[in-house]
Amino acid sequence: MLEKIEKVVACACVSVMAVLVFANVIARYVFNNSLAFSDEMSTYLFVLMSFMGTAIAARRQAHLGLSIVTDKVSPKARLIINVTTYGIAALFCLLIVIFGIQMVASQYRMGQETATMQWPEWIYGSFVPVGAAFSMAAFIEGIIDMVKGHSGEDGPAPQKGEE
Repeated sequence: MLEKIEKVVACACVSVMAVLVFANVIARYVFNNSLAFSDEMSTYLFVLMSFMGTAIAARRQAHLGLSIVTDKVSPKARLIINVTTYGIAALFCLLIVIFGIQMVASQYRMGQETATMQWPEWIYGSFVPVGAAFSMAAFIEGIIDMVKGHSGEDGPAPQKGEE
C-alpha cells in the first residue's frame, strides 16, 4: 500500500515539475518574464520526490552501494552488513522526522511564508518529515524482508522481483 502511494506521489511530483519548468522556459523566452512561483514550487516538489524515490529504492533494495566488501564475505556477514546499513538509514530518517516536525512547528508558530507565493512555509516544510517517514518505513520493511529471506538459509536473500 505504501509503495503505491510513494509511486503516485513521485510520479505526480515529476509531472507537475515538468509542466512548471516547461511553462517557465516558455514564459522566459516568449514573454521575457519568468514565472517566479515555478522555481519555488519545483524546489519543494523536488524535496518530496527525493524522499519518495529513496523509499521506492529502499523497498527494491536498489540503493547504490560499494559491494566490493559484501561480495567477498559470507552470506551471513552480508546479511549483517546490509541489515546494519538499513538500520542506520532508518535511524537517520527517524532523526529527519523528529527534526522536521520541530522545523514545521517552528515555521507554523513564527508564521513564516514562502518568498514568492507568500504561502505558509509549514505546508512545504511538512514534505520533509512526511517524506522521511515514508523512507524510514521502507528501510524498516527492507530489514524485515532481508531477515525473513535469510531465515533458515545460507544463501543470499532474494531481491524483490526475484522470488
